Amino acid sequence: MASHGKKTVKASVLLGRLQQDIRSLNSSLLVIAQKMKYVVRNEKILGRNLIVLNKKLKAFEEKIAAGQIGGQSAVNSEQVQELVDRLEESTQRIAELEASVLQLSENTASKEEVQEMHYVVDSINPLEFVTIDQAKDLLAGKKVKARTVKKGKKIKAV
Repeated sequence: MASHGKKTVKASVLLGRLQQDIRSLNSSLLVIAQKMKYVVRNEKILGRNLIVLNKKLKAFEEKIAAGQIGGQSAVNSEQVQELVDRLEESTQRIAELEASVLQLSENTASKEEVQEMHYVVDSINPLEFVTIDQAKDLLAGKKVKARTVKKGKKIKAV
């Protein structure tokens, strides 16, 4: 009889496990059902959003067909292109001006260089020298006349 009791216990344990598995499956089915409800609800919301967006898209297409939007876009595109062209032209002019300024700065004397040349000219005073023609006349034994220089100065006859 003891063997018969073990079989009963085993059957009851198996039934308990089956009941536990069924409860677990039932819980899983309830979770899946709840998720399905959310999916259905979200699907309805997305459907409404699609309808609203479709209406907005059709209204936008009608505005484009009527020229209310397309015309302005074309003008704006032309204006933008004109501004881009002007900007490129200005950039080119600036580059040319920079090159000119650079060339001028390379080809002109600095203030210090001008002051140095002024000092050299004042020190030498080239107006007191004889011209080549005067030197030839002197060598030839001719009398050299003093000639008038700008600013009313006369060159000394040698």
